[in-house]
Amino acid sequence: MLRRVGSVMGMMLVAGLLGGCNSKPIVGVILPSTGAAASYGESIESGIRLALADARAQEQIPEGFEVLWADTGSDPERAVAELQRMASEYDVKMVIGGATSAEAMAMLPELDDLEIVCISPSASAPGLASRSRMFFRIYPSDELEGHTAGNFLYERLRKHRVLLFTGDTEYTRGIKPEFLKQYEESLGGTVVDTMTLAEDGWRERAATVLDGKSVDAAYVIGYAEEILDVVLFLHERGFAGRIVTTAAFYSGQVIREAGEAAEGILFPLPPFDRTSEKEPVLSFVNRYMNAYERAPDVFAAHGYDVMGLTIRIMNFAKPPETMEILKALNFGVSEYMGVTGPILFDDHGDVKHYPKMFIVKGGQVLSYQRYLETERRRILNQVQELLSSGD
Repeated sequence: MLRRVGSVMGMMLVAGLLGGCNSKPIVGVILPSTGAAASYGESIESGIRLALADARAQEQIPEGFEVLWADTGSDPERAVAELQRMASEYDVKMVIGGATSAEAMAMLPELDDLEIVCISPSASAPGLASRSRMFFRIYPSDELEGHTAGNFLYERLRKHRVLLFTGDTEYTRGIKPEFLKQYEESLGGTVVDTMTLAEDGWRERAATVLDGKSVDAAYVIGYAEEILDVVLFLHERGFAGRIVTTAAFYSGQVIREAGEAAEGILFPLPPFDRTSEKEPVLSFVNRYMNAYERAPDVFAAHGYDVMGLTIRIMNFAKPPETMEILKALNFGVSEYMGVTGPILFDDHGDVKHYPKMFIVKGGQVLSYQRYLETERRRILNQVQELLSSGD
């Protein structure tokens, strides 16, 4: 962490002079509770609130700790306005925010100007963390997701002719180049055609391509609602190929809306497997289901971890000023064990997590590797039963 450590060490004197301040450990939570990204904000918030409840029950909340909540409305400009308001009205030095890549991108310049540390639970566009020493994220970069999907389609599924569907957002622009680089340039796969979902008539053009060309699989790059549109379109047409999409599809609401059309869809996710029987995942899933009467998705898990990490930081940062918070991030909580895995940042503030593939089966999201192992055991048991009955 040479760049970040250098920034912190260079301002140690300032932090020392602030030691007599009576600052309170106030954290802003800036999430999309309404608008296009509301489903992600809702899941993240549920995880955050459970982390707060767990920390209170375990008496881990630092003295004077407060949380301020704000809704971005899924609007990057509003996210910036809420950040500025928290700085001016409450002198906030740390926020959880930038739920979408667009919101995070808009907030970056203000973080530096206001000297506010931000940890994002879910922004994934490439290069975000390298643009500000104040910005950290616990969600892997889209570069890794695009690379994983390309490799999985070609090497694991052996699908060498893909029809690409893509949105037009910071999120999709982060994934698409890395997918093409891995799938086409490195492995030699063929993208038969590209459907831009923001353009009118994509369904008609896609139908023409599917009728006239050989297509092994579809790869859908977009946010949840865009993916849902494509999944339902392909299902209505009886598309027999494999469908691979992005982590944004991992929303309980969207999977429920997709119904049987979601069956067998594959996507890369950060390493959170809610079916794991290992700790701390098992206890987290049980507590979450008791609290919300539904299983946590990957965004709820990241919400839980981002608040757990934040509380740990605020216990280290004395006083809770910017430089002390950065020191805590760089030295005090250098490896925090979360339900999404160990949270360890690289030199830029990116988490060192790598996506794994998951599949929808029976309306449930399962680790693809775990699913294959279960299927192998099931088939082996069937074979043994047949052999036994033959005797």
